[in-house]
Amino acid sequence: MSSGPVYVLDATPIIHFAKVEKLNLVLTICRAYITKEVYMETVERGGARPDAMMVRDAIERGNLKVYDIRDRTLVMALQRHPEIHAGEAETIAAAKELNGSAIIDEAEARAVAKTYGVRARTGTLFLLFRLLSSKRIDAIACEAALDELVESGLYVDSRTLIRARQKIREKAIKHTS
Repeated sequence: MSSGPVYVLDATPIIHFAKVEKLNLVLTICRAYITKEVYMETVERGGARPDAMMVRDAIERGNLKVYDIRDRTLVMALQRHPEIHAGEAETIAAAKELNGSAIIDEAEARAVAKTYGVRARTGTLFLLFRLLSSKRIDAIACEAALDELVESGLYVDSRTLIRARQKIREKAIKHTS
């Protein structure tokens, strides 16, 4: 398993980075965990899809760990929020137990996490920008990966997409000047 910050990944970033064949690259920038519920969503319900196989392979190689929540009290409290589904609740609880960050795309779930004192990051785009800032990919590859993620079905509203492209281009300009 990689060194670096502890990230507990929700299903959306795991699925989409696997679909665009960049999951293994993401796993080089952190100590990555998923919960049992996220494992069920991404691998067991994913069946023989290539992205599910890629997640299973990362677990078997030890680059991605499946974390079992020790204290389910927080999970139950989080599930009382109608906007939080089981995978997000476990992701937030695991991030708290591991003293890491919950990597979740849904803004409502990140807001709830923060009210419980849990660090939460903007899921898939956060990981993409971490790849860029850690120099695992350059700006051209980052923009191509952004396009691939959107093509894979990742929902990004048009305003966020425009801001993400601007941020990538600003980083590219900084590196060339």
